[in-house]
Amino acid sequence: MENDTLSTWFEYAGIIFFTFMVVTVGILWGLALKASYNEEKKKQKQQSQEKQGSVNE
Repeated sequence: MENDTLSTWFEYAGIIFFTFMVVTVGILWGLALKASYNEEKKKQKQQSQEKQGSVNE
C-alpha cells in the first residue's frame, strides 16, 4: 500500500514538473519571438529613416 502512494506521488511530481517545463519553455520562446520581432521592426524603421535622409539631401 505504501509503495502505491509513493509511486502515485512520483507520477504527480512528474506531471507537475513536465507541465512546469512546458510552460517555462513556452514563455521563453514567446519572449524570444517578441524580442526578435521588435528587433526586426527597429531595423526596418532605421532603414526607412536612412532612406528618407538620403532622399532629403
